[in-house]
Amino acid sequence: MATRKESRNEKLVQNIKDIGQSLIDNAEKIVNDFKYHTDLTITCYPCERDEYPRIVVETEFVPEKIAERYM
Repeated sequence: MATRKESRNEKLVQNIKDIGQSLIDNAEKIVNDFKYHTDLTITCYPCERDEYPRIVVETEFVPEKIAERYM
């Protein structure tokens, strides 16, 4: 029988694996959202308690009209 800590660790490991797979599955969508993106930050929250695991994607981009003037 698994102890509480082992069960919690197993859940956390599975959450991390699921987050990783979701990043793989959605990589093109994450990168291709903006034409002139400049920075991309991905933060993962595997949340071992009763919260839902989540991925936060932050991107910075240059507005198209401005980018076209300078490129």
